[in-house]
Amino acid sequence: MNENMDEKTESEKSKYDIIWRDHPSYRECSPGEAFATFFFDGFKGEIRAGQTIIDFGCGTARVAKDFLSKGLNITLVDISPYCLDEEIRHLLTLFANQLHFQQGCLWQLPESLKSAYWIYCCDVLEHIPEDFIDVCLEQMAKRTRYGGYFSICLQEDLAGKRLGHPLHLTVKEKAWWERKIDQHFTIVGEDAVADDLYFNCRVVLKQQ
Repeated sequence: MNENMDEKTESEKSKYDIIWRDHPSYRECSPGEAFATFFFDGFKGEIRAGQTIIDFGCGTARVAKDFLSKGLNITLVDISPYCLDEEIRHLLTLFANQLHFQQGCLWQLPESLKSAYWIYCCDVLEHIPEDFIDVCLEQMAKRTRYGGYFSICLQEDLAGKRLGHPLHLTVKEKAWWERKIDQHFTIVGEDAVADDLYFNCRVVLKQQ
């Protein structure tokens, strides 16, 4: 493993451990929860009970309630074990056969993380250092059996200013992200978001 990658992983984990543990206001916004309807509507008729889904960079993971309501089997992945809302921690126990959390870094995913039919990744990729974007998308594609949903913020973050350091480490225009995603996935639809703050898209895995 690249030594610089290991150092960066530890640095990012420490940063988000502190944010999730010590800054409750960071939990107020949950884009993954906000954009679930786009995912469900975009793949209407294709999402079925019993299918698997991985939520990469799950954060609070409040969207897991929406996934559970559809009968999906969910794996939540995040770099910090402190990210989950207390309600979601309870659901991990109540739905132990259907809902799981795995701590992991998106550019260094554990081998034990198996592929899923769907992936979901909202308000996450812009937090990744630019040098690691390609490997993140490659790692996610390897764990995708069909398709999923991306939502990427195209602007600098407000929370980082309050915390004293930026959290959005890769702020790029939509076309840049399209080129990156297109290396591994086919974009099959987009959802417009007010003020062009986010690039939201539905994808299916490219056949190798």
